[in-house]
Amino acid sequence: MWELWEWNGQYVKGNKLKRSKTKQTVIKHAEKHIEYDRIVEGSNKGEFFLEDEERRPVGMIINREK
Repeated sequence: MWELWEWNGQYVKGNKLKRSKTKQTVIKHAEKHIEYDRIVEGSNKGEFFLEDEERRPVGMIINREK
């Protein structure tokens, strides 16, 4: 399951916005609800950060495997 998390002012993984089976569904939801400039791959497998134009993380996408 793919999860979309939004920055809540203190933590990047602060507010969970969406949970879906496909990555594309989560990305489409992020385009509508989070203002970001680029998607950067994280250090772990299945982890992506959403960054603004100043390269600050404003959200993240995580793959939670069973």
